[in-house]
Amino acid sequence: MRDSVFDRLGRARVQDVLVPGYVDRDGKRPVFRPFPASVFLELADGFVELVTVPDEGRMTVRFVAEPRIPEALLDEEEEFALDSRGLDVLTDAHSSLRVTRIRGVVPADSSTGAGEPDTAYECLEFRFEDGWYLFADPGYPLGIRIGGEGAYDRLLELNAGRPTALEPGTPFVWTP
Repeated sequence: MRDSVFDRLGRARVQDVLVPGYVDRDGKRPVFRPFPASVFLELADGFVELVTVPDEGRMTVRFVAEPRIPEALLDEEEEFALDSRGLDVLTDAHSSLRVTRIRGVVPADSSTGAGEPDTAYECLEFRFEDGWYLFADPGYPLGIRIGGEGAYDRLLELNAGRPTALEPGTPFVWTP
């Protein structure tokens, strides 16, 4: 039996959360400008990429060797950079934490289950050791919005009872 993406992630330790973007040097001082079409979880031996599915408000999860420069920035003169969000999510810059639970929503029209390769998600919440959280919402117009503890429940509450063009997704919980 092959491991799911979540099983593989559950055996790893997350060292950092990185948001790609570029350095804007046009003003008085350089400014990091996020380009959150993807978010990376840094592991000891690679990265997990959460990447948006264009125009669908969904994201997929995959393992990659290195963060890639977003396609929209390839032809630009801007300097590619990664913004570390580890201090926001993993308590300090020296933490390396295991994922202890993943909650999320799989779209109703999905043909694959949670944790399987190529599954699309409407949102994901990662709970780490010591009670730290990372929430990823691909429904944000500019890409993936990240948040912390409580963001998953707030999003579900906000969307409860709202009429949508799509059928409501299927919530799931994964634990190692």
